[in-house]
Amino acid sequence: MSYLAVAERTGEWLIAAAERRPEGWCWPWQPGRTREFAPGLGWGTAGPTMFFAEAYATTGEQRWLDAAQQGARWMAANLDDVTAGWAGCGLHTGIGGWVVPLDVLAGRTADPEFSGLAERVVRTVIAKATLTAAGAHWGEITEILWGTAGIGCLLLAPGRRYAGQQALDLAIQAGDWLTSQAEDANGGLRWSLGEGAYKSRRLARERRFPNFAHGTAGIAFFLARLAAETGERKFLDASLAGAAWVLSTARTDDDTCAAYHDEPDQTDLFTLGWCHGPPGLGWLFRQLELTTGDGTWRTWLRRAARADTTSGIPERREPGFWDNVARCCGSAGVAEFFLDLHRLEGRREDLAFARTMVDDLITRAITDESGTRWSNYEFRDADQPNLPPETGYLQGAPGIGSTLLRLHRHLNGDPWTVPWPHAPAWM
Repeated sequence: MSYLAVAERTGEWLIAAAERRPEGWCWPWQPGRTREFAPGLGWGTAGPTMFFAEAYATTGEQRWLDAAQQGARWMAANLDDVTAGWAGCGLHTGIGGWVVPLDVLAGRTADPEFSGLAERVVRTVIAKATLTAAGAHWGEITEILWGTAGIGCLLLAPGRRYAGQQALDLAIQAGDWLTSQAEDANGGLRWSLGEGAYKSRRLARERRFPNFAHGTAGIAFFLARLAAETGERKFLDASLAGAAWVLSTARTDDDTCAAYHDEPDQTDLFTLGWCHGPPGLGWLFRQLELTTGDGTWRTWLRRAARADTTSGIPERREPGFWDNVARCCGSAGVAEFFLDLHRLEGRREDLAFARTMVDDLITRAITDESGTRWSNYEFRDADQPNLPPETGYLQGAPGIGSTLLRLHRHLNGDPWTVPWPHAPAWM
């Protein structure tokens, strides 16, 4: 079965799993297991809408646009309630990420329904910022998936298309606030998750993450992007200092680069996925190369790639990489990174490794009359390690289906990718 055919079967499962409401479609987190749902893109009901937007952009088929429109209708009806709730404006947890599929749909259809809702979301995000003497933040959370760094990326692009200078000015204030929150560490800078994360998520205050998700690499990425957009040296200096701390946590034997999961408890765990592993570090290194023009960062990018190619994945499992096939922690996210690298340098071995990861995850698919989906295996959950299939983008079928769509396009000479606001340019 072709990559496109598997992606289409994934879309069929998502359509079958939709909860059809008068105001539009939404998706339970684990269909058939629970009716609970989250509103965001990364782990929530906006994930399928993102997949349908990409499927329509890839194939032009009306069925995917129809499904995406139903997801957008639900967003429009629930924007105010979600904004006022726990999820807030986060890029992958709240309304912020909604802009990404809406912007794709607006570009492909020129339908004011999508562009108007995208602008409404951006302006809502702007209105919900907390302004302080130190700068702007959202919920006193620093990191890129839930908090201020990710929202800052959103404001730089596509936020500026919908709110112009106001979005850029607020992104600068977000950068100011983040630099005020930095901690000196090992000759560099690092960040905690922020007071809001500790209050709302009851996380241990002493934990510090070096990698892209929840960590210093993601914040340093935003600051590097902000420096490129503004020319402000203070943001670049903070980004470089963040990268210095990240590298102080890294294992670099055999010309590789992988930072440990977190301190103080998991400094001996080196995971290999995008969120807490080398692919996420590669995104930071690429952005620093773009911002500074320093080719040394390309060397670090290749070291990050080598950490994965020499690790033994996908055959090797824990520690570091387990039976996770998703975009966040698993095979799909690794494949995306190597497609990025192939787009950048054209090395055949990068494309081959991406295909190895995708071919392996296809063998792990669950397919029946309702369509195709995947189950992740969580080795840290000894009681119920085999997780039910999910509908969120980062840990579920939509993100995996999107990787299949991208590989299909890539092999057929179509270089288009989803314009993620928190990803570097690879052309």
